[in-house]
Amino acid sequence: MKKRQRKKQAYKQYIRDIFEGYEKMVANQDLDRLEFRYLKEETVIYRDQEQQIHFLTRDQQ
Repeated sequence: MKKRQRKKQAYKQYIRDIFEGYEKMVANQDLDRLEFRYLKEETVIYRDQEQQIHFLTRDQQ
């Protein structure tokens, strides 16, 4: 039971980190890329040439 709760808390923190990273990118135009990892999942927040923010989530091999 405790292992499941720890995984759940870790995933919640991962999601919080992604949203906080997005807020940082909105506030700071100099940030071009942020990466977040959880178990076998990776989320990248990046800016394109037009300075728009995009999310890319993929499974790691």
